[in-house]
Amino acid sequence: MFESAEICQRLKRIQERIRSVELDALVLCTDANISYLIGVHCELGERQAALVIPAKGEPSLIVPRLEQEQLSAAVSVDNILVYWEKDSKPGRNWTDLLYETLGSAKHIGIDPLTDIGISTVLSDYQWQVSDIVEQLRIIKSPAEIALTRRVADYWTRAMNAMLSIAKAGLPVGDLMAAGGAIANEVFAYEPDANWINTRIIQFFQTSPASSAPHHLSHRPDERLPHGPTILNAIGSVCDYYAENERTILTGNYTAQHAELFDITHRAHELALSLIKPGVPCADVDCAVQDYFNEQGLGKHSKHRVGHGFGLIDQEAPYLSEGSQEIFQPGMLCSVEPGLYVNGVGGFRHSDTVLITEEGNEILTAGTPIDRAGLTF
Repeated sequence: MFESAEICQRLKRIQERIRSVELDALVLCTDANISYLIGVHCELGERQAALVIPAKGEPSLIVPRLEQEQLSAAVSVDNILVYWEKDSKPGRNWTDLLYETLGSAKHIGIDPLTDIGISTVLSDYQWQVSDIVEQLRIIKSPAEIALTRRVADYWTRAMNAMLSIAKAGLPVGDLMAAGGAIANEVFAYEPDANWINTRIIQFFQTSPASSAPHHLSHRPDERLPHGPTILNAIGSVCDYYAENERTILTGNYTAQHAELFDITHRAHELALSLIKPGVPCADVDCAVQDYFNEQGLGKHSKHRVGHGFGLIDQEAPYLSEGSQEIFQPGMLCSVEPGLYVNGVGGFRHSDTVLITEEGNEILTAGTPIDRAGLTF
């Protein structure tokens, strides 16, 4: 999926950064960071894996016996250390291998999303939270962008398939079948995709219950109403995420529905018009909040404008009022301002957007987004 040289270069850059911040070693225990640096899918559940990267010398990957064969395929790490199980006798635990690997190291970095239990494991060390890897992951390589572009295209085709049959009274199960058919293309054209590293998801939010942003309409008796519904085609291919979301209007929708649709669409366009290198991510969120307030609808906005994509479905950069991040070329993010009115419904589009040298590129632009194209 990615060239070995790219994976090894990631690890080299991390090791340089470890030295620059005067750490003796970095201990990574989160699946996404480990996967990013070894080039192999890592998702162990309750069992622990740990990638130990010293300031100088070779890294070590600590894995349970159950996953030895799979994780030994790591592209960038030769030293694979194997422990028995989550609960093992003294001398056979992952912590025994960790202490042996750290040796005389004193100043240790840990990744921000590591389980709090690591603080107990490292109580005899001077440890600190370090987002070295997360900062590297924010800017995507050409290969990562190419993969995300394909993922966005798959979800665009899934969305368009659902739109092609949308009408008031249609069971949401029919939409799911239409969108889910994209799985055949994904597995036909992505030789590294499997049901572990690939998640193909469609979900629906029918009004008026869609006024709760995370309401899901999955009951077999739920049908597209007369009014708004939010359709979602999201997920990952080979661990990389993208999404395509659209609000549609079906049947005998009201003038209020149309007005809220149009206002949300204009907020979406406003956000896109501001996104370019050098612009603070917070400015985009604040501008959209100001716009909703000007329309007298600020109380119906319930979340930030967007978030980043990559190995996690929601990661940095965050398009929120408190974000300290600045847009840079190579970033990927969602743009999804929304309005949610109790008793009426929710209104939200989401595009997957690449930050370019000149501005931005919408990777899900192949789906209609205006009211004329989303009325059925």
